[in-house]
Amino acid sequence: MAKTQLSIKWPRPEGAEDFRPILYLTPNPHLGDFCNPSTAAKEVEEPYLESISAGKNTYVYDAHTYHTKVPPQGIGLLIDYYTRPGDVVLDPFCGSGMTGVAAAERGRKVILSDLSPAAAFIAYNLNTPIDPGEYLQAVYRLLEEAEDLEHFLYDTHCRACGKLAPMLYTVWSYGFVCDHCHKEFVLWDVARDERPSVKESKIKSEFDCPHCQAGLKKRALRRTRRYPVLVGYRCCERSLKEATSPPDESDLATIEKIEPHGIPQPLWYPTAPFPDGVNTRQPVAAGIITVDKAYTPRALWAMAHLWDRAQKWPEPEVRDKLLFTLTSLYQRVTVFSEFRFWGGSGNTANFNVPAIMNEQNVFRAFERKANTISWYFKHAAPVARKLQVSAQSASRLAQLPDKSVDYVFTDPPFGGNINYSEMNFLWESWLRVYTDNKEEAIVNKVQKKGFDEYRELLTAAFSEIRRVLKDNGWLTVVFHNSSDKVWMALQQAISEAGFKIRGTQTFDKEHGTFKQFVSDNAVGYDLVIHCRKSEESRPPSLKEKSDVLEQAKAFAQQAVRGELQNYIVRYLHVRRGDEFDYRKLYANWLADALPKSLVSLSFEEFRGLVDEVLRQEALRGSVLPPQ
Repeated sequence: MAKTQLSIKWPRPEGAEDFRPILYLTPNPHLGDFCNPSTAAKEVEEPYLESISAGKNTYVYDAHTYHTKVPPQGIGLLIDYYTRPGDVVLDPFCGSGMTGVAAAERGRKVILSDLSPAAAFIAYNLNTPIDPGEYLQAVYRLLEEAEDLEHFLYDTHCRACGKLAPMLYTVWSYGFVCDHCHKEFVLWDVARDERPSVKESKIKSEFDCPHCQAGLKKRALRRTRRYPVLVGYRCCERSLKEATSPPDESDLATIEKIEPHGIPQPLWYPTAPFPDGVNTRQPVAAGIITVDKAYTPRALWAMAHLWDRAQKWPEPEVRDKLLFTLTSLYQRVTVFSEFRFWGGSGNTANFNVPAIMNEQNVFRAFERKANTISWYFKHAAPVARKLQVSAQSASRLAQLPDKSVDYVFTDPPFGGNINYSEMNFLWESWLRVYTDNKEEAIVNKVQKKGFDEYRELLTAAFSEIRRVLKDNGWLTVVFHNSSDKVWMALQQAISEAGFKIRGTQTFDKEHGTFKQFVSDNAVGYDLVIHCRKSEESRPPSLKEKSDVLEQAKAFAQQAVRGELQNYIVRYLHVRRGDEFDYRKLYANWLADALPKSLVSLSFEEFRGLVDEVLRQEALRGSVLPPQ
């Protein structure tokens, strides 16, 4: 597929005092303007080893989704420690730009770069807050201009009073074919298990066929097409409670009016084919071959309309933020948005095609996200922001002079945990500029990149970081993974690039996601790795496996005997019993083991070892046996 390149630029004012950030979705020629190779970095002899704990529930964290984020409060502790006001901070794997937020609030100059144009776009907008009043005025003007279209696309009738009311969402369910009697049924009608508590309500994965009563498993059945099964709305001024009902004839007629005719000309919308990838194969197999098919016709029409109006906004600063608001909707307005009884929608790092989908009213979703973004703009630190943003490879930062950056904080891709170029394709199809993934540091079988290729790409990036970092400057890498091979690749890359690990610690984000506790490929706790330049390029030694197992077992025994309560997970939002937090213990073991030798123990192996320790301690009567 041809890849379009696009830069969004503002004229650069003359004079440093008049400087304002410029958005580039291609390499930024001014990336090194802040750099000053003639000054030395702050003298810091020992790594930062105080505990780091920072929560995710902040205005900036909630403003725009991204696959991974490090809370800026935690980054700020490190920036304060390793730099002085006016120093230059670099993040060459910047993602959503949290390093920039933390650095700007502390009076540092910041350089943000990422291979992905979508990441550069998000990072730029999160780091250039504007007046919230001006922003919301533009948002509501767009919504006012779209009022007639919203009525046409989303009006439903209140079942209580008969008045027209805006539909908030429509639930769609796939039909399935019984593999015994070969008759079709709608999954919603058969697998829905609603309980008094939404926490207990679910869609069953096993159920009986409504036609022949054969026992069925959802994952083994063939899908047919989607059917609208439920609408949600609010009406009747006496109650703010949401009402739900099966779609009536009017609702079905609205869908029939929209679907056959498509989006009216001349509205533009992306039609780029999904590239072959690890995360794109599922939608392609489900018939979602191009980006426009990732939306219902109604949602695509609404998105295309708002995108068109936002692009034409006369003030560049406001225009960028309106487009940013639309990209913040991400998967929540696509057919990848899974219905959940407890409401809301997730933006997971995959393109799973749910059997039961929640189609949101795009205009109302846009309004909600705009309000969330405005809260960040309102509470953003009122500081002068010295910022440069670029979309380019971390291994090619030619605009930066040698030894010109005071401090580097970054969290590179964690092996194969997230396929960024694939997951950013949805955003980039609207921006019309795409990631060139040849230098994407990742483990990805479709890209033919294994652990060796991943190590080589990380080494190239760390080598470039070493070139631009001042001799006495520090590099901090945030990382997590459950694979010993990925940890080895990271350690080897750091060493081969000419850095030495001087200290490690865990980063407590104060609450893990549900996925972090149930996914085998997520650790749940980030590791913070502090590095300095070294004349050696020899990686740590690889210890005998028996020695590693013995050391890890002793570490686990000490933790279980002395700090057991620190490793108990208690779930607040789902009905699930207390569990031992293997991932936290693994992260703490990594922090202890990483500077000493190459990691040769995966999370799976470590967990088995801990289970053995817990069983032994249970026999001693000191702990309960593992569940």
